Amino acid sequence: MAYSISRFFALVPLILSIAGCFVPKVINQEKILFNDLVANNDQVYRYTLENGQDRLFYAAAGDPKKPAIIVIHGTPGDWRQYARYLVDEELLKNFYVLVIDRPGWGQSFLGSEKKIASFGEQAKIISLLAEKLKSDSDDQPVILMGHSLGASIAPKVAMHYPHSVDGLLLFAGTLSPRLSDPRWFNHLAKMPGVNFIIGDMMRRSNEEILALKTEMTLMAAQWDTVKAETLVVQGMKDKFVYPKNIEFAETYLNANVTEVIRLQEEGHLFPMTRRDDVVMWAVCLLKKINAEVNGCEA
Repeated sequence: MAYSISRFFALVPLILSIAGCFVPKVINQEKILFNDLVANNDQVYRYTLENGQDRLFYAAAGDPKKPAIIVIHGTPGDWRQYARYLVDEELLKNFYVLVIDRPGWGQSFLGSEKKIASFGEQAKIISLLAEKLKSDSDDQPVILMGHSLGASIAPKVAMHYPHSVDGLLLFAGTLSPRLSDPRWFNHLAKMPGVNFIIGDMMRRSNEEILALKTEMTLMAAQWDTVKAETLVVQGMKDKFVYPKNIEFAETYLNANVTEVIRLQEEGHLFPMTRRDDVVMWAVCLLKKINAEVNGCEA
C-alpha cells in the first residue's frame, strides 16, 4: 500500500493519536487515582511469579484465603490502569484482588525479553498464578476479569487449563475471528516511517492487534469446551471493538454457562467509568459459581 507525501502528512494527526498523544480523559483520571490511592498504599502488595526464566508481575490486596479475582489489562497497558479495584471496599469484602502485568508489558517478561507473547504463552503463566491461588486458599474459586485484549486472552486460560479457572468476566473483548481483522490504521501503523513515529509501546500494541485474527481463529473451535461460568459485557457504542462480538458470544459460547449484557449507551472504557457495576457483576458471578443465583443480567 503506497502513500504519497501529502497523504502521509494529512494523516499526521491520526498517527499522533495512535501514538498516544491523545489520551481519553478517563485514562488520566485513573492515573490520578493511582497516585492518590494506590501508589503508596501499604495494603497493596507487589509480587512476582517466576516460572523458569519467565516472570509475571502482579499487585494484590485483601485476604488470600478468599475467592480470587485476577484483572487482565488490554493493549497497551499495565496493572496501574485497573489498580483502583485493589482498594475497592466492596470488592475486597468478597475477593482477594489481583491485577497483573501481562507478559511483554510493565514488569512481566518471557525469558529476558519484553516481547509480544502468544495467547498460549500468556495463558500458561496466568494459569500458574490461578493454580497457586487455589492451592493457597484451599481451592477457593478463581475468576479472570479481562478488558479489551485481556478479555480475548482470558478464555484461553479456561480452554487450556480448565481446572484453574471457575469464572470469566469478559468486558469489551474481541471474541469472533471474523471481527478480529486489523483495521486500516493498524496496517498504516506497521509501515516503516509510521512505525518509527508511534514509538515502542504503540508499536508493540499494534503487533498484538495484527496477531489477533490468528489467535481468535485458533480459539474458534474450542469455545464449547469452556465450562467456567462466563459473563460477557459489551458497550454497544464501542469504537475500538466491534459490538457485534456480543452476538458471537450468544451463538458460539457454551450456552449452559454464558450470560451476556448489552450496555446500549456505553463505549469501550466502561470498566473504568462504571466501577460499581463491574463490582456488582463480579460478586454476582461468584454467587453463580456457588449456585446462589441463576443470573446476573442488569
